[in-house]
Amino acid sequence: RVEDPHHPPHAYATYTSNDINFHSNHIMMNRLLSITVALAALHGVCDAFVTNRPGGFHAVKSYPTNSKLRSQILDFIEPSTGVQVKLIGAMHYNPASIQLATDTINQLEKEGKLGSIIIESCDIRWNATLENEFVQDQLMSEMRAAHDLGLLYERPVVLGDQRINITVSQLKNGAKEAVLDLVQPWNGGWNRLYDSVSTARKEAVPMGEGFLGIDSFFDPKLMTAAPVSLLKYPLSYFVRSPVFSIIVLCFFILSGGVDDANALSDLTPTDLAESIFFSALETVIFARIFLKELLAERNEILAENIFEQCRNYAADKGNVWDKLFQPAGDKSNGAIYAPDSVVGNSAEEGKVVVAVLGLAHCNGIKKIMTEGK
Repeated sequence: RVEDPHHPPHAYATYTSNDINFHSNHIMMNRLLSITVALAALHGVCDAFVTNRPGGFHAVKSYPTNSKLRSQILDFIEPSTGVQVKLIGAMHYNPASIQLATDTINQLEKEGKLGSIIIESCDIRWNATLENEFVQDQLMSEMRAAHDLGLLYERPVVLGDQRINITVSQLKNGAKEAVLDLVQPWNGGWNRLYDSVSTARKEAVPMGEGFLGIDSFFDPKLMTAAPVSLLKYPLSYFVRSPVFSIIVLCFFILSGGVDDANALSDLTPTDLAESIFFSALETVIFARIFLKELLAERNEILAENIFEQCRNYAADKGNVWDKLFQPAGDKSNGAIYAPDSVVGNSAEEGKVVVAVLGLAHCNGIKKIMTEGK
């Protein structure tokens, strides 16, 4: 029994505790789902990856190569160059993923097979982190570990992701298209939206033999260390943009408190149906931009940069004329190397190209590269 503010004190609106708890939990879960997907989207384009300090870099501890997280690695041969590619899937900032990247790179170097290292960041995002000492010292990521080992072993380190300004522009356009399709079902909008999401899912997250499975994402060792990742995500945002982070947090708390109070006094089946309906709309829009703009389109850029590094290590580098009269050097096109990194060298053969990426990117990139796209 809850007092109804619109009637005298003796008048009550009747609710069971289950009604109140269910509706409150539903609203909170709805908001948590929305903000989680939003943070995941932001994280995909704004990771606080860290790089070396001017004038030097931090040495990375060499761990024994005994990681059990091999289900996060995809090994395959790039068909046109015959070069081995190793995709290391990571949960960003996760200590287990840092360990896996470190182990794998150290082992390849020990075997004399380490080629170029591609990391999921662009030059704009990477260079922006140079200004923050705390991010460099405390928020260790698998990207930082791979980068530092690349400099230590004098191997090319490539910033292989799409530039952040392009990604943000595509996100805006994608969200606009999704909303327009949602509000125009009579004009084929819903069919376009369904086809867009379905096609992006097939391209970005292929499933089956030869790809990472659900066990790769829910590996016990990875999940045990997940709280560290969940702590570093918001911390990285707060350190880089404290004012913006505080505004978002206050807005979330205040809007949640007001809505919860109204929900308790005005609970009706219609309100519940509307809440579920709008939650579904939010999920569809986020699914559209996450699968297409944040995964599928960026996978193409990452795959292209990995392929370009494969060209440096191909056994057959051209005809006899090319081999005799063209000097060895970087055969990749448009590669952006990290500061202080050496560049690719086509004089080397038998190397493995390593890419350190978010787990969600691995299957889509392998599909693109093995299908010759």
